[in-house]
Amino acid sequence: MQKSRNNLIKSIQKSANKTLSEKKRFYFNRGIEFVVKSPLPKELDIEKVMGLLRANLPESCYVGIKNVYIGKFDKLQKRNLTALHYNDNIYVDSSVKSEKDLIDDLVHEFAHRYEENNAEMIYQDGLIVNEFIGKRNRLFDLLSQYIQSEKINYFDFINTEYDKEFDDFLFKEVGYEKIRNLAPTLFVRPYAATSVREYFATGFENYFLTGGTSLKNISPILHKKISMIDKSEDFKPTGG
Repeated sequence: MQKSRNNLIKSIQKSANKTLSEKKRFYFNRGIEFVVKSPLPKELDIEKVMGLLRANLPESCYVGIKNVYIGKFDKLQKRNLTALHYNDNIYVDSSVKSEKDLIDDLVHEFAHRYEENNAEMIYQDGLIVNEFIGKRNRLFDLLSQYIQSEKINYFDFINTEYDKEFDDFLFKEVGYEKIRNLAPTLFVRPYAATSVREYFATGFENYFLTGGTSLKNISPILHKKISMIDKSEDFKPTGG
């Protein structure tokens, strides 16, 4: 009798796990669904990831987002991206290796949404932009000194908006590894140099995922602004 009951319990659990693994749509928040269009690694628990995001990120990150799509998308592959906030949706490549990588990508893209929803509060005093331009000026000096390239144009370095040619220059011609070696204390990671929006998003991501210790040392003004968000929103960063 006991053996029969154990077999029944195992059967029910197996059926429940199978149903969950085959589920394609997961409710997140504010009417937003996570839509899984391509299989994820079996060990990746999408509901655990959503729970962590839901419990920690400010609600303003979600306002205006329609859905989060996880799969294979041309818009990602053409730009060699793992995630993108586009037309009020977030797209994530399903070849993500782990829950941590998925959380990294999602926090970064939700940071972009937070920035869009709160741009005036973030940028109106001009302090973050000034800090970013100061770092870009220093990067220009370093690259001019150590790299021979006709593409090093000062006006590109004082443009705070995203520019694909400049993005490609930093990523493909200079290389993030060289930026990291030449300027290890300028940005929390080289991609932050791409534009002021990426500067904010990478800082937001660092603060949420690690507690922002390195951000405080490297970008104190950005850290102070994000810590104000921390105090004014239901936002609980983790880490040291």
